[in-house]
Amino acid sequence: MPPLSSAYEATQLMASPLAPTPVAQRAAVQIIAGTTPGLTGEMSSLLASRLRNVALVLSVGFIVFTVLGLFDVDGLTTMWHRAQWWTHLGVTMLLMLIAWRLCVRCTHAIASLRVVEFLIFASTTFEFFFNTNVAQIETAPLGFLINPVHPWIVLIFIYALYIPTTWQRAVQILGPITGLAVLATWLPSLLRPEVARVLTEQPIFVSVLANQSLAIVFSAGVAVWGVRTIGLLRREAYEARQIGQYRLKKLLGKGGMGEVHLAEHVLLRRPCAIKLIAASKAGDPQALARFEREVQATARLTHWNTIEIYDYGRTADGIFYYVMEYLPGMNLQQIVERHGPLEPARVIHLLTQVCDALQEAHQHGMVHRDIKPANIFSAYRGGVHDVAKLLDFGLVRDQFSKATDLGLTQEGLITGSPLFMSPEQASGDTPDARSDIYSLGIAAYYLLSGRVPFDADTPIKVILAHAQQPVPPLSVPDLEVPADLEAVVLKCLEKRPDDRLQSASELRDALALCGDAGQWSRDKADLWWTDCGCPEKKALDAEVCEMVC
Repeated sequence: MPPLSSAYEATQLMASPLAPTPVAQRAAVQIIAGTTPGLTGEMSSLLASRLRNVALVLSVGFIVFTVLGLFDVDGLTTMWHRAQWWTHLGVTMLLMLIAWRLCVRCTHAIASLRVVEFLIFASTTFEFFFNTNVAQIETAPLGFLINPVHPWIVLIFIYALYIPTTWQRAVQILGPITGLAVLATWLPSLLRPEVARVLTEQPIFVSVLANQSLAIVFSAGVAVWGVRTIGLLRREAYEARQIGQYRLKKLLGKGGMGEVHLAEHVLLRRPCAIKLIAASKAGDPQALARFEREVQATARLTHWNTIEIYDYGRTADGIFYYVMEYLPGMNLQQIVERHGPLEPARVIHLLTQVCDALQEAHQHGMVHRDIKPANIFSAYRGGVHDVAKLLDFGLVRDQFSKATDLGLTQEGLITGSPLFMSPEQASGDTPDARSDIYSLGIAAYYLLSGRVPFDADTPIKVILAHAQQPVPPLSVPDLEVPADLEAVVLKCLEKRPDDRLQSASELRDALALCGDAGQWSRDKADLWWTDCGCPEKKALDAEVCEMVC
């Protein structure tokens, strides 16, 4: 599986800092079936984690008491204490086995987890019930009664605090536990004459046992109320993380225009990415127009090398969003930054796909105007690595748009990324498809060499260099680029648009004639992504595991 980008499409969002944006605090949602909101997927993982923790905590506590029992030599000589010690040991081993199984397995069905929940609390209840009876039977001959009520209260609150459930289910579980706790308090006096004699001779113990019984019942009531309160808070948090039918799972990136979240359709269970416009931009007509234009422009394109748009809308409280396919992988800027320049064959393989995507956009009269490595994604799609995806049509302009539309993108400023900007963009002229060819040539230059041809300490110096300075050669003493591929790249970087390759299809054909064309195979891509050593691969594996669970 390929690495997971921690900021997919976020590189173009990072233009300016952005405070965290409130996300659809009261968006209308439909809670899916389950014993608690969303008790599938993430909630099943949460339940498994909580049950594992409960089993570990209880088993550690039981181990301590089991070991202490070994040092009570006198106590182990009695039948009741020996039975108590063996009960401790048996329940401890069961809890340790449960904790181990929950630690080593990745997926857990809800029904199986409920069985595990029953085993944990049923075995612990049995142990406490037996221990309560033994304590009274052992102390009655001495003329007083010990009734260990504290373990019962601890068990009740462990369930309430650890187990995600509804208050109705909490009543079903805590009701029997509470009933058995009260029964254990009074049962020895009904079955053992020595215990009944203590209560008769010393009525103070009747009052003590009654108070302890009330304490257990009161604790159970508080615990159920706490479960209800936690459930309401969980539901509010769950709803706050949803927009329409999409549940937000993780923030991927944020910037001046808004946020990008990893999300999941609650019914289809399909992972996707949601782009939200920042609250600070929600009242800006130009920002909203750009946002809507990006959606509409991208949705008009159907090529598989262009990112796919699933949905678009606005929540009741004014949050604008659109939903796009989620791309496991990394953008090309991230790949070069972490692993250095790419092989020429791989560059040809990726750029050929981008040319196909651009060709469709240009045929629709659309100019991207922001081609750069950060906007080209190497994704894992359909079991195939290195599937190029063209992102972020936020600066796209229809070549045939009316003059009234020009102000939406210009805003009195030059648009685009200075490091990858064509000379005509730098001079403020209206760009056409050949401007995208220039920007794609800069991207190819960067992918092959790990550097851009023009760089400076200020954007204006970079812009002037694009317009005035000759392009430095790609090949240098420590880096040799095939001459035919270098010639294609330099042809894209001619200052005059008429001197460049004139279309994306012409660039694709020129790349196909290079000696390294067709040399980057699916097997090579699989091997690179498997052996690249990226930490994002582990993150992706964990993400896939979470989605499956």
